[in-house]
Amino acid sequence: MYANTDGRFRDNNELIFNLRLLEIFFPEHGHVFIITDRQTPKWLDTKQKVTIVDHSEIMINKKNDIFSSSHIESYIHHVPNLSEHFIYLNDDVFFGAPVKSSWWFKKLKYFFTKEIQHSYKFMQSDKLSPENASILSRNWLKKRYTDYKHINKTFAHAPRPYLKSILFKIEREAPDLFSKVRSTCFRSWKTPPIMVDFVPRWLVYNDCAEIINSEPLYIESSSEDLEKKLQRLKLDFGKVQFFCINDTSDNAEPTDIKFQLIKDTLQQLVPKKSKFEK
Repeated sequence: MYANTDGRFRDNNELIFNLRLLEIFFPEHGHVFIITDRQTPKWLDTKQKVTIVDHSEIMINKKNDIFSSSHIESYIHHVPNLSEHFIYLNDDVFFGAPVKSSWWFKKLKYFFTKEIQHSYKFMQSDKLSPENASILSRNWLKKRYTDYKHINKTFAHAPRPYLKSILFKIEREAPDLFSKVRSTCFRSWKTPPIMVDFVPRWLVYNDCAEIINSEPLYIESSSEDLEKKLQRLKLDFGKVQFFCINDTSDNAEPTDIKFQLIKDTLQQLVPKKSKFEK
């Protein structure tokens, strides 16, 4: 819920393993764009099919540092030389099985996970961003489309396929939502993400995408069943389409055993360096 914890800034080597898994399970991935703020990992070999995209390249009027992922990702379709078909992943979302791009793009695929227990009329200051994002989407879409029917569920932490031209179309159609999410430099319950909830719902309503109900492998570093989930990952590796390992340990020390368990598991699963590493 909070944005000022160590977990928001800590590097757990997610990107290294993310790219290793990309190479293994999606060898025909095309060019990789990594969006950062004046940062390039020391281990990254930029001679490979990868480009570091600085915030300033896609946020033309950027004046301050941006700490809101919702703000940053609203510009992903502005990345120079981006393909029409592309898949967006956060660094803590990993492919866990061979990727068939035709399956992801024949009709764009998005994944529902949890049902929201309460249906609020307006966004709530004490609710997590997935719930507030759902409320924001429902209110906007119902106002725009009188026959829109909202499904009161949150979306999974998953790879997200997009079509660049359609994202520009949605941005033109909903300038108020894009303007609002870009109005703050920090995470806020008042400006929940739109790319991961509103955009998929718009795409589904306009028959550009479909939603799959699922129970994806979602691992939280702070959970009591961390070891059990990591064991499941080992057993399902190569069969689970994707998984997420979310750093929810907030202000835990970097030496906490949880982080070592996660790193050891990923190192066992993908021990070899990828072409992206020096």
